Amino acid sequence: MFLRIRNWKLALLALLFFCLFISLGRWQLHRAEEKEALMQAMAERTKLSPLAAKNLNVNERDLRFFRIQLQGEFDTAHSFLLDNKTYHGQVGYELYTPFKAKGLNKFILIDRGFIPLGASRDILPSVKTPTETVTILGMLNQPPTYQALGAMQETTKTSWPLRIEYIQLDKMAALLNTSFSSYILTLAPNNPAAYPLEWQAVNMDPQRHRGYALQWFAFALTLLILFAALNRGEKKS
Repeated sequence: MFLRIRNWKLALLALLFFCLFISLGRWQLHRAEEKEALMQAMAERTKLSPLAAKNLNVNERDLRFFRIQLQGEFDTAHSFLLDNKTYHGQVGYELYTPFKAKGLNKFILIDRGFIPLGASRDILPSVKTPTETVTILGMLNQPPTYQALGAMQETTKTSWPLRIEYIQLDKMAALLNTSFSSYILTLAPNNPAAYPLEWQAVNMDPQRHRGYALQWFAFALTLLILFAALNRGEKKS
């Protein structure tokens, strides 16, 4: 048996998709390696002694996943509700509240955990925030990233707590006429100001990326088999 290409245009198209599937599979494997590195970094850094506010004022190194202890006050008048979040099967919001820490040059945005949606989207959940000076412990992280397809706010009307579609620190700071640290802080789950939450390095497990990679490689193999079957020829005796 040998291959005899019957349609060169289709052959080039098949080659293009074959290369695309292989590339997507390799990319998923690369993402799995990246996620494993982040999980390893979190496991190692959360074991270290907590940092202090002065460490956050110096941006000379990556502070992601380090724990930090801060003393200060929450901005009790302003909180943000990040929309379209889920927690153990429930739909709702992720609560973020600005915090002014002693020794910190800027406000820092605090991830306080999950709040269920409630009976209606028209009624936002009430937010309870400590009014006194408190000491908080949490894990530093980068703000969650999204593909921003629209405005951060649903409407031009600003009322608090404010429902937002994604985190964009410069826009959020402008609403409050202040500035934010480039890091956010995820509260320790046992903190009195925390709602239900879990510390996570990644949103998608590395094994899921490997599963997607396997699917792309399977597509490539299937395409190769179909191409060979459709272009099979018989040697003339």
